[in-house]
Amino acid sequence: MPGVRIGVVSTYPELSKQIQKLAQDMDLGLELREAVLDEGVSHAYKLERDGVDIIISRGATGKKIKKVVSLPVVLIEITPFDILQALYTAKGLGRKIAFLGYRPQDFSPDFENIIKILEINVECYPYSDIYEMNDQIAKILKSDIDVVVSTGLCVYEMARKSGINAVLVQSGYDAIHSAIMRSLEIVHGIRRDQERSSRFRSVLELTNDGIIILDENKRVSFMNPSAEKLLETDAARVVGRQVGELHDYPALMSLINNSDQKEYFKEIGRKQFWVKSISVNISEGKKDLLIMFQSADRIQILEQNLRRQLFKKGLVAKHTFNDIIGSSIALRDTIDRAKKFASSNATVLICGESGTGKELFAQSIHNESDRRKAPFVAINCAALPENLLESELFGYEEGAFTGAKKGGKIGLFEMAHGGTIFLDEIGEMTLPVQARLLRVLQEREIMRLGSDRVIPVDVRIIAATNYELFLAVKEGKFRSDLYHRLEVLNLDIPPLRARKEDIELLANHFIKEFSCEVRKEVPPLSRIALQKLMEYDWPGNVRELQNVIQKYVLLIEDGQSCEELITRLINEKIRKSYVLPSGDRETITLKIGRLEDMERQVIDYLLSTGASIKEISELTGISRTTLWRKIKTLDEVMFR
Repeated sequence: MPGVRIGVVSTYPELSKQIQKLAQDMDLGLELREAVLDEGVSHAYKLERDGVDIIISRGATGKKIKKVVSLPVVLIEITPFDILQALYTAKGLGRKIAFLGYRPQDFSPDFENIIKILEINVECYPYSDIYEMNDQIAKILKSDIDVVVSTGLCVYEMARKSGINAVLVQSGYDAIHSAIMRSLEIVHGIRRDQERSSRFRSVLELTNDGIIILDENKRVSFMNPSAEKLLETDAARVVGRQVGELHDYPALMSLINNSDQKEYFKEIGRKQFWVKSISVNISEGKKDLLIMFQSADRIQILEQNLRRQLFKKGLVAKHTFNDIIGSSIALRDTIDRAKKFASSNATVLICGESGTGKELFAQSIHNESDRRKAPFVAINCAALPENLLESELFGYEEGAFTGAKKGGKIGLFEMAHGGTIFLDEIGEMTLPVQARLLRVLQEREIMRLGSDRVIPVDVRIIAATNYELFLAVKEGKFRSDLYHRLEVLNLDIPPLRARKEDIELLANHFIKEFSCEVRKEVPPLSRIALQKLMEYDWPGNVRELQNVIQKYVLLIEDGQSCEELITRLINEKIRKSYVLPSGDRETITLKIGRLEDMERQVIDYLLSTGASIKEISELTGISRTTLWRKIKTLDEVMFR
């Protein structure tokens, strides 16, 4: 591994030679020292200061090093084969053999098999600590042993000085190679953890959230720059100190003292913070406390930005019930009913003529519901052809059809997840699309075009229609099962002609709105002008009234009679309403009434077509003189 520095404290010359040769074969750079026990520990300290990554040693010396240095220490294990070789050598030096070894390690189940294979008698002197080892050495020296076999160099040397043959259990190639490989693996693991920790720390340093970490001893172990800025505190002055020592930092103390709560708002000075604390498992039995906090001002900014983005995508309901203007009993009853519907997640079917404000009610229901913070997605089912409507609603996968967008496209149902989807003019939806919509209502899941993957969705459906759907069901144009699924909650929006007492409020509201828009001072409507508005039936409902008032605001001039302008604008509407949808200019629709009123309707329509008095006279069989008189009477009635 590049850059790995391994320190080795060898306990005898032969071991040093083996390690050097193996390191050369493996192309490793080693820092090798040769010493035992306390001298070996001193060398280990020096290696640690010199910056090695890990230390390798053996036996009692390695165990002592492991206790005092902060680096990882790998011990060269003594294998049964190493013991076998030492005992075989001892067999040639004498009949009475003593073996001094570390109790937990050197006396494995293989030890008895080794004695049987070599056909020797061995007196065993196990030890568990340094004191027991010294006692066992004393016993050996007093006995009539011919040869001592030991895993420790100090015992080997002591026996030799006492005139007793001694054999040192030396580590073989496999044990040394295994120790080096384990060292490399450990260093690799440490570096991997350090890299992970470094990345984690970089994330903590760069995040806009303030982050403070307390260790298990309530000591501040980390504080990121955002926390310094938000609390106006220098991290260098608090990191490493216990919570009880931070009384000079009241903002920090105030934040930490509530850390037993998981989430809370905290006011510190003139600032408000949203705080979240999480217990983090660092290792087995060790937990740190992670405290994250953010300025309430920043949260508001983020929320505003999010709402702006949603507005750009059209995924936010802009209107509430407060935007619905009117005080009539019919309207107030409808609003009260809609508010009750808002508390449910059931499907709503809104019925009403064009221009009554069906989407206004749909948005208001959404904003009154628990889904108000989630998306509101609206689509007009009559505005798109069948194949396009299907792909818009359910989305599609790449290659689902010719011209499909690369990477596919998310559908409106997925975009509305957690919120509300408004399907306007649902009666115009074709039967195949109706079948797919029925599945959404039944299973609460969708499948993109060209995909076999089912996607669960949590969406409330509000549908709207401008005619009675049950008639379409009877005609076979609308599925009966879908109709009954949609009509769980039914809301009928009253037409404007059924609540004419609201016309004055609406008219004044629109005058104010449009006059501000064009920056023009507009006179209020007189009682006569308002009466003219009340007399008209408004087949286009509120939208038609809105259009008339917008024209009024644009066309009214100083000194002009508001009654005259309003009358003219309404009469324009009346003339246009006579023409049949087929566009047949020789046929008109009349409102049945008195004969002179019906005659007036005919004359008014013919005048609106641009026909001359002569042409109208020839067409109706009325003399020009009589026609002029009737037109004069008509004008007097219109401007009365």
